[in-house]
Amino acid sequence: MRVTIKDIARELDVGVSTVSRALNHSYGVHPDTIALVERKAAELGYVPNLGAKQLVGKKSGLIGIFMPEFEMEATPEHHEFFSPICKALRGLGKDAVIFPVSHAWYKQGSLTEWVQQRSLEGGIFMPPFWKSHPLMKEALKLRLPSVNLSDALGPQCSLVRSDDHEGGRLAGSLLMEKGHRNIGYIDGEAHLSVCQERLAGFREALAGGVRLVVSQGDFSGTGGAAAVLQLLRDCPEITAVCCANDLMAMGAITALEKEGHRVPEDISVMGYDGAFFTAYMNPPLTTICHNSARIGARAVELLANLLNGGPSQGERVPPELVERESVRCL
Repeated sequence: MRVTIKDIARELDVGVSTVSRALNHSYGVHPDTIALVERKAAELGYVPNLGAKQLVGKKSGLIGIFMPEFEMEATPEHHEFFSPICKALRGLGKDAVIFPVSHAWYKQGSLTEWVQQRSLEGGIFMPPFWKSHPLMKEALKLRLPSVNLSDALGPQCSLVRSDDHEGGRLAGSLLMEKGHRNIGYIDGEAHLSVCQERLAGFREALAGGVRLVVSQGDFSGTGGAAAVLQLLRDCPEITAVCCANDLMAMGAITALEKEGHRVPEDISVMGYDGAFFTAYMNPPLTTICHNSARIGARAVELLANLLNGGPSQGERVPPELVERESVRCL
C-alpha cells in the first residue's frame, strides 16, 4: 500500500501541512523538522505523488531529457534523437533540461531529487535506459509522466522505439538479394531485447540453404574486430557480415583490412543504427537507419498526451535501409 504524507504525520504526531512543507523545504520550516520528516519518509518508503503536486502547483514548463554517459566505447546514438525532440518541445511551449546520467553508476534517488529540485513536468529517457535500469525503475515507481525510447512501458510511461525486428529483416533481405549464402552475423549483448529482435528478423529473412554463423560482440569497435576474425576462423567461406550496430561494423572493417581482406570485394559488411558518420567511412557503410526525426517528434506527442491525462501507449517506428558501397552483389 502506498505511503502518504498522512502516514508520516501520524507517525510523527504532527500536522499534514507540516510534513508537506518540510518535504518541499518551504521557507520557515526549521532544518531539524525537515531532517526529522525526511528520515521518517525514508524509513517508511515514502515516494512523492508527482501528479498531485502538479495539480496544486504552477507548472514549470520543464521537461527532463535523460542522456546516458558511458565509461566504455559506445556510439552516441541518442544524439540523433536530441534535435527532433527539442524542436517538438519548443512547439509544445516546453523547455528541455538535460541530465547526463552515468549508465553504469546511477545513484538511487537522484531522479526524485532532480524532479523535485527543477519541478519537472515529465521526462524523456534516451536509449539504452532499459526497463531493468535503476533510473527507469525509479521513474516508473514515481509515476513521472515519461516517454522511454528503449523498452519501458507503464501506467505513466509511454514507449516509442525503432522496429528492430523489421530492421533485422531488411538487413537479411538485402544480403539474400545480393546473392550471399554464407553469412556471418555479429550480435550485441544477447540478453537485450533489441539484439534478440534484430537477430530474429535477420534469421526470418534468410531462405533455406543459407549458412548463418553468429559471433558474439559487445557493441564496441574492438568487439566487432575480434568477432569478425572469429567468424572467419569458424567459416572461411563467409562472403558477407552483418553487425548489430555501426561501431562493430567499423571495427570489423578495420580488422578485415589489416588481415588483407578487401571490403566489399572479398567480404561485404553492413551495420545497424544509421549513424551520420557512416556515410564518410571507406567504403561508405550500408546500414539500417532509425527514423530519428519521427521517433523524436512522436516521443513529444506521446508525452503531451500523458501530461493532458491520456493513457500510456507503445509504438514502433519502421527503420530504413541505407544502401551504400560496403555490400556487393555476387
